[in-house]
Amino acid sequence: MDQQIIDLYDEYTHKPLPRREFLDRLAKLTGGMAAALTILPLIETGCTTTSKTTGDGLHEERVTWPGVNGEMQGYLVRPAAKKKYAAVVSHP
Repeated sequence: MDQQIIDLYDEYTHKPLPRREFLDRLAKLTGGMAAALTILPLIETGCTTTSKTTGDGLHEERVTWPGVNGEMQGYLVRPAAKKKYAAVVSHP
């Protein structure tokens, strides 16, 4: 992990840095808010409790939908149980 991210988290946890400012600065370092919120749990836990899933209970598929300039494509992974879920759409 980039030392700037570690230093920023240290500033947030040990100095009076408001959470909003911390997240704004983290988003700038990581390239966007989606990326910032993705790595935030890794920073908070120190990367020690992460694990890989086996795919059991997950539904995976390639999806397409109409976009402004043509068809968009993506890879969708969600829990197998059918209900409404939150989502993040990312574009490289």
